[in-house]
Amino acid sequence: MRKRILFQERGSHCLRSGAVEKQLRRKRIKQMVPRFFQITLLALSTLAARAACETLPRMESETLTGKSIVLPDAARGKIALLAIGCSKKSGDRASEWGKRFKQDFGKDSNYVVYPVAELEAAPRFVRGMIKGGMRRGTPLDEQDRFVLHFQGEADWKKFVGFATADEAYLVLLNANGEVKWRGHGVLSEEGYAPLREAAKQLAAR
Repeated sequence: MRKRILFQERGSHCLRSGAVEKQLRRKRIKQMVPRFFQITLLALSTLAARAACETLPRMESETLTGKSIVLPDAARGKIALLAIGCSKKSGDRASEWGKRFKQDFGKDSNYVVYPVAELEAAPRFVRGMIKGGMRRGTPLDEQDRFVLHFQGEADWKKFVGFATADEAYLVLLNANGEVKWRGHGVLSEEGYAPLREAAKQLAAR
């Protein structure tokens, strides 16, 4: 009988200890959550500050009309969206971003879109065919802003945070050629909203 009582006491003590441990664990979690959000907000603020100080790497390229173009120099004075494609599918998706951007800002002369095709990896003997196909699919009044890039692709991929060849890559510049927003992926209204807001804020400054 005494052994049974001792066992019950020990069991009761273990239950009380377990309950206390759970309470302490919940308390620690509650204390950690605000700290976690503080750290997250600090990290996001740091990334935003870094993006605000970034300068676009110099891009010496040519347009669909064969003219030389240098970015960000050519875009200075404008709020410019660079819609970058690294493959056929990526280019099509970049075009979708550009068209969506023009729906909101196309009538405002302060905004401009530069489609960019990364073609360094394309064999030289097929570049002419690729260029011809792009020219046929691009309105004449947009061909002087359609950029064909044949060098420095590795540096550019690093800059835009290259993930896969099928995604579109977007860079938003202010009138001084400074990077104010970057993103990549397939166009969606949720994904587009931060770009639109960033572009609006630049016009208000």
